[in-house]
Amino acid sequence: MEDDKHSLGLRVIHWLMAIFIIGMLCSGLYMKSLPLSNEIKFNIYAIHKACGITILGLIIVRIFFRVFTYVPPLPANFSRFVINISKAVHFGLYSLMVLMPLSGYVMSSASGKQIKYFFHIPLLINQNKDLANTANELHSMLAYFIVLFIILHMLGALKHTFIGKQNIFKRMI
Repeated sequence: MEDDKHSLGLRVIHWLMAIFIIGMLCSGLYMKSLPLSNEIKFNIYAIHKACGITILGLIIVRIFFRVFTYVPPLPANFSRFVINISKAVHFGLYSLMVLMPLSGYVMSSASGKQIKYFFHIPLLINQNKDLANTANELHSMLAYFIVLFIILHMLGALKHTFIGKQNIFKRMI
């Protein structure tokens, strides 16, 4: 039944962002492992930054879809506790999907490093090594949190699909 599914736009953006975010986490780990002398590192950085800008754009569209399109209610047999956990995990994911690209932008901007997209993204922050280092640490820390929230999100979906037999997964496919 179509009433228990999210809108097609939200479903497409959900899976597109899932692919982007997993790719970004993998590329981030790979970049960190490469020595500064490796030229591939800087090519990956450029792609990573462009994908980060794409994710920021997608999350804005996603929030729009979430606010202005039909969101099916959770199953009636979900306890208040489960509903609150679900809302907290979703809020955490949405927050992190905004904060990760913003912290990356601040890091690049405060480092004086251009972000090339289809054009150069203006650097709105003056070069500031301390701010760049802080943004770098924040960006890395947020990566661990987004991994945690992705795992919680997946475990919740799997638990309700296979243990609770509520097939919550069908809402996003």
